[in-house]
Amino acid sequence: MILFSVCLTNLLFVLALFGLTSAFYYFLRTVEKSKLADKELPFVSVLVPARNEEGKIGRCLESLVKQDYPNLEIVVIDDRSTDRTGEIIEQYAKQDSRIKFVRGKDAPDGWIGKCNALAHAVGYASGDWYLFTDADTCHRPNSVRDSVSYAVQDKCDLVSFVPLQELGSFWERLILPVLLGSFLIGDPFHTVNDPDAERAYAYGQYILCRRSSYLALGGHQSVRDEIVEDHAIARVFKEKGYKISVADGKSLYSVRMYTNLETLWQGWTKNLYSLIDSRVIHLVLILLLINFVALVPFIELIMVGSMWFDGTEVTPHLQHLSLIVAIEMLVLLAWFKRTSEHHAGLNWAHFLMVPMGSLGVSVLYIHAAYLVLSGSQVNWKGRRYTVNTSKTIQPVVNAALDPALDAPALDGSD
Repeated sequence: MILFSVCLTNLLFVLALFGLTSAFYYFLRTVEKSKLADKELPFVSVLVPARNEEGKIGRCLESLVKQDYPNLEIVVIDDRSTDRTGEIIEQYAKQDSRIKFVRGKDAPDGWIGKCNALAHAVGYASGDWYLFTDADTCHRPNSVRDSVSYAVQDKCDLVSFVPLQELGSFWERLILPVLLGSFLIGDPFHTVNDPDAERAYAYGQYILCRRSSYLALGGHQSVRDEIVEDHAIARVFKEKGYKISVADGKSLYSVRMYTNLETLWQGWTKNLYSLIDSRVIHLVLILLLINFVALVPFIELIMVGSMWFDGTEVTPHLQHLSLIVAIEMLVLLAWFKRTSEHHAGLNWAHFLMVPMGSLGVSVLYIHAAYLVLSGSQVNWKGRRYTVNTSKTIQPVVNAALDPALDAPALDGSD
C-alpha cells in the first residue's frame, strides 16, 4: 500500500511537470519571417565578446557575415584571451570590413569580465540597435533580419530568444536535458512578457535591445557585478518601465555552450545557485522536484518489474501499480520528447540516461550552493570570483590563472 501511494503521488508530480512544460511551449512566442523592406530595417551593431574561444569564434563569425541583412556591423572584442582567439578575430576583420576588432582591457574591481568587455565594445558600436550574442553561437542567415523585425513590430526595448542547444558529448547529453528541461517550469506562462509582472530575465546568448534604451539605463555598467548579468539587465530594463520580451529562437540560432565535463561544470557552478535566487529552500525544492520526476519513476519501474519476474502473485493491486508506473514512464517520455525541440543531438535512447542525469544535476546544484555559502571562489575561463547570496561578485585577480591580465593593453583608446 505504501508503494502504491508513493507511485500515485509521484504520478501527480510527473503530470504536473509535463503540464507546466506544455504550457511553456504553448505560450512561447514564435518568430515569423520578416516582412519589412530593407529600408525599414534599422542599422544594427552585433556585439560579440570572446574569451578563449579559439575553437568556436570562427564558426560564429562565419554565420554572422552571411546574414541576410542590409545594415549591419559586427563588433568583436577579444576579452584578454590566452589562446588564439584574438588572431582568429583579426583574420576575419581583415577579410570583411563590417567586422570591427576590439582588444579588451582589464576589468576594474567589482566588474564581471563579460560586462566589462561589452561595456568597452559598445564604445565602438554605431547601430540604432545592439545585438549581444556569444562566441559559441551559430546563426542562420535569417537570424538578424527576423529578430530585428520581431522587435520593431512588437515595439520592444529588449528581447531575447530561447536557443536551440547543441549537445555533442556524453556529459552534455547526460546533464543538460534534465537541467535545461527543469528551467522551463520556472515561468510556464511567460509572465516575463507581462509589463505588469515583476518577473524579468533574458537569454544571454542572444539579447537584442534599442541603443537609446540601453544607454539611458546605464548599459552593462548598471549590472557590472551581477553573476547572472543577462537576467539582471532584463530586470533593470523592466524596472525602468521599458518593454522586454522573450521569444522562440530555435529558427534563428543554435549554441553549444560546453564541450566537456570540466567546462560544463565550471560554467554552471558559477551561477546555478544564483538562478534560484541563492535560497536554501529553493535548493531543497528543486532537488526534490528533479529527483521525484526524473529518478523515482525509474526506481519504481525496477521494483514493479522485479515483482513480475520473481514469482509474486499477479493481483489487481500489482496490475494497478503497474499501470500507474507505465503511465508515469509514458508521460516522462513525452516530456523528454517535448523538451528535445530545443535540444539538438538527442535520440530516444538518451531517455534512458534521465535518471543518471538527475543525479548529476543534483550534485551540480549542491556544489554551486556550496561555493556560494562557503565563500569559495568559482573559476571561469581563468578568472576567479567569489559569489555572494545577493548574486553579485567580488573578483580576485590571479596572475597564475590569467597571465594576460599583467600584459599591457593592446589598443590605444580608453
